[in-house]
Amino acid sequence: MALHDSLRELVTVRGPGVVDEAEELRGALDDFLAEDEATLGELNLLVDAVRLGALRRVLDVMDHGAEPEAAIREAGGALARDRGTDDPTRSCWALATLGFALGKVDESMVRMFRGDAGTMPAPHPPTGPHGRAPEAAPSGPADFSTADRPPTRVISEEAPASSQPTPPPIGSQPTPPPIGSQPTPPPLPISVQPPAPTVEIHAPPPPPKYVGPVPPVIPEEKKPSRAGSYVLVVLVALLLGGLVAAGYILLRSDGDDDPTASDGPTTAVGSDNSGTSGQVEEKKPVPKDAMLVPYVENDVSRIFQVDATTGRSKPLTPEGVDAKLPTISPDRTTMTYQVGQSPTAVMAVDLATGEQRALFDPDGPCGRAGRPAWSPDGSRLVTLCDPDGDGETDGIWQANADGSGVTGPVVDNPEVGGSPTWISATEFVYGVDDPDTDTTYWRTDVEGGSGVQLPMDIEGHLSHIDWSSEAGRFLVLASPGNEEEGAIWTVDADGLDPVLVGEGPFAHPVWSPDGDAIAATLRNESVLEVLVAVPLDDPANPVVVPSPPPGEVGIPVWGTR
Repeated sequence: MALHDSLRELVTVRGPGVVDEAEELRGALDDFLAEDEATLGELNLLVDAVRLGALRRVLDVMDHGAEPEAAIREAGGALARDRGTDDPTRSCWALATLGFALGKVDESMVRMFRGDAGTMPAPHPPTGPHGRAPEAAPSGPADFSTADRPPTRVISEEAPASSQPTPPPIGSQPTPPPIGSQPTPPPLPISVQPPAPTVEIHAPPPPPKYVGPVPPVIPEEKKPSRAGSYVLVVLVALLLGGLVAAGYILLRSDGDDDPTASDGPTTAVGSDNSGTSGQVEEKKPVPKDAMLVPYVENDVSRIFQVDATTGRSKPLTPEGVDAKLPTISPDRTTMTYQVGQSPTAVMAVDLATGEQRALFDPDGPCGRAGRPAWSPDGSRLVTLCDPDGDGETDGIWQANADGSGVTGPVVDNPEVGGSPTWISATEFVYGVDDPDTDTTYWRTDVEGGSGVQLPMDIEGHLSHIDWSSEAGRFLVLASPGNEEEGAIWTVDADGLDPVLVGEGPFAHPVWSPDGDAIAATLRNESVLEVLVAVPLDDPANPVVVPSPPPGEVGIPVWGTR
């Protein structure tokens, strides 16, 4: 039975959820497939297609009407880059195979990419000075980092790569080691020759970390080598024991020194290797290059922390909770979100611990509210509230950052819409939906009083106003009619000096923390809405955030709102 047929049978037996998580898929493949049914290279490639989000990208694009071959080639090219290879054809084969298993593509497409890719052997281990070197330990979970790979520009379709040459026959010499390594020794005895490319490697599990070259198993040298290892282990243990004892004696005898002092680098508060008791663990803020983004799957929205450069993501809200419209505090340690359609309950999340609670008193005037806005110092909030519970907001209230001390309304007007944005420690700007004059924006004091209208001379329906103190400007979205998409403009604090950032059409724009870029959504060539970062120094080339979480992107937040 062909490998893709076996995978389809696996999905039939275990259900389509078997390809949702890389670890589950790897375990299922090891249990389900026969030993000679797939090479190690093929197994790794199939699992990487799930782990790096390529399969989810293909399925999402196809759900929006994209042709299967175009979707597979596009995602296959990205998968190849993520894996550090220059051959997208094999990645396309893996995606086609998984798509066939799920019933999304025809068998002919699997065979087409399989024919282009040829046989995929398991990688040959390098040869060390004393025989075969040990395999590297499997890598752990991907660290949430911004330096893993360069930013990805707007999605473009990859051209298919040429076929790879046929692997060398059994018994051929292995690939020479890189420059600077030990020279390749003569061919080993047949008992330790590398396995054939299509035969599964029956090697013992790799050690937890690399500990140096392992001698080959040669009967004449087996006992001396083992005895030497035992002697070395004993000597190292004795040496380490002596060092530990000496250090303990020195610490006990030096009672006047500061026990937290160290000649080495200072350990961050709250780190795992800090042994000082009584320290208060600092909250670790969300990095400035991370956005908080909702993704909607099966009509349920879930908020993720997404790296703007690499696309690495992690969920911040539980599954099954319809979490929308996130905000983030100025110190980037607290998030708020709404459950379901606004106005509704607003939740507050401690981003260091994950602890969640209702932000406002459910029985108070803001028990049902809109998206709150943070003051620049993070001490206060203003938000649209629905005190009557009739599904319509009646104005703007203010509260402390923890949701207590609700007072208002500061602005008593049922026509207020959207989300306010603070411009100083005492002032904020809000929008009024007037059916005769379209949306207008007003600047007012947090203690109340009549507002001052901002005279924005920009054509179109204005929405999504957001202030950046770093840039010293508002951004607004100008759309034709009541369209959700349009052009991004900026104006100064008085609503003057309009500057066009980009025609788009964009949706849901928000400022970055440093005011040097704007996050938004944009439809790509496949008419799929994708998350982008628009750098102000090159707005004509928005950067697509790669490897997104599953689902359709919602309204993001990047800097404080």
